[in-house]
Formats: sequence, structure tokens, C-alpha cells
Amino acid sequence: MDLKLPTSEIIITNDTNSDPAGYYLVSTRWTMINDKSITFVRSKSLGYCYNLKWAGPMNKFDAEKANQSNKTTRIVSHCILKPFIAFLNNEMVLPNSPEVRKLIGLDSGELQLAN
Repeated sequence: MDLKLPTSEIIITNDTNSDPAGYYLVSTRWTMINDKSITFVRSKSLGYCYNLKWAGPMNKFDAEKANQSNKTTRIVSHCILKPFIAFLNNEMVLPNSPEVRKLIGLDSGELQLAN
């Protein structure tokens, strides 16, 4: 007996090229080494924030478009961030820990020290 199953596209949840939950832009310029949280670019590039709700998520096309001419931002998938997201003062933030910085590709030696 032959069994014929329909084929469908497989979405890999840890692949940053196909995250259905969306993407965020991390600011490498405004994330300071001694900040409690990672700094994100706000939706529609309206400044910077720590709160992930203000930062997106955005679809892949919009994230790539916003990042196209900017050398101080990085596109990061929601699926990569999800295990590290914390709630602080009723905001959804990403802790600025060495593990998180390594995960999103921030070099601790290049980050500025805030006063």
C-alpha cells in the first residue's frame, strides 16, 4: 500500500530568514555596556527604546529596508530573543547580559560606557 502525503513548506523556527513572529533592529550605537537592557530602534525609526513592544516586531522586508543604509543596527529575529525576554516595570525588555550580547553579535569591547 502506497501512502501519499501532501507536501508543504517547512518553517524552521530558529532560522532568522523565516521568522513568522517578526524582527527587531538592535542599536549598536546606543546600547551601552553598563545598561540594564539592550537598546532597540523604535518602529518606523522613531527613535530608540528598551521596550520591545515599541520596537516592533516588523516583517523581514521592513527590517531589511530600515537597516539597509545603517551600519549601527542589527536585524534580530524574535525567535532568537524569545528565551531571554524579561518583564521589567511593565515593559518587555531584553537584558544586557554577556550571553545575550554574544547571541545577537554585539562585541562587548566596542560598546560604550554610559556615565
